[in-house]
Amino acid sequence: MTPDSFQTLFDVPRGTIDRLAAYERLLLDWQTRMNLVGPATLPDIWNRHFADSAQLARHTPRGKRWLDMGAGAGFPGMVLAAMGWGDVTLVESVRKKVRFLQALQGELGLAEATTVLCERVEALPTLGVDIATARAAAPLATLFDWAIRHVRPGGLHIYPKGRRWAEEVADAQAHFSFDLETHPSMTDPEARILIARNLKRL
Repeated sequence: MTPDSFQTLFDVPRGTIDRLAAYERLLLDWQTRMNLVGPATLPDIWNRHFADSAQLARHTPRGKRWLDMGAGAGFPGMVLAAMGWGDVTLVESVRKKVRFLQALQGELGLAEATTVLCERVEALPTLGVDIATARAAAPLATLFDWAIRHVRPGGLHIYPKGRRWAEEVADAQAHFSFDLETHPSMTDPEARILIARNLKRL
């Protein structure tokens, strides 16, 4: 995927593409000093990371408060913020990754739209967000365990999951009750976007 095809697919303004191009440059620079993403994904950043993150915006309106748990290199939270999709709190416990996220905040001009916390999400006070998300951070049941007290009543849990998504759902159903929607991933035919509502512990 190219920047132009990303712009067409997600119907974003040129300013968003410029932000993501700056994101790509910073990611490639920092990747030489630390392992932020899988090296094999670097030639395909716009599809594997940017589009994979941006597709979550198709399932929610703008202006929501997001929690991105185990934010790592900023996917999906920083991409959603770059698209102007809401206010995003990115939680990451590894300090060197937090430094990268803080550098992104400055480089992309997202200091007002994002909050970066160097914490473990389970140690945070209740945040009361509209939507919790995470990408490749933990199994679904663990994500639910982390997020349940942070998402306000009526809020959503939105997680992109890979080929073992059905197994993760089955495991989570042993510990939680929830209403679930599944949507095909735009970037991987074996993956799904999982959207859970009305999450409760059993």
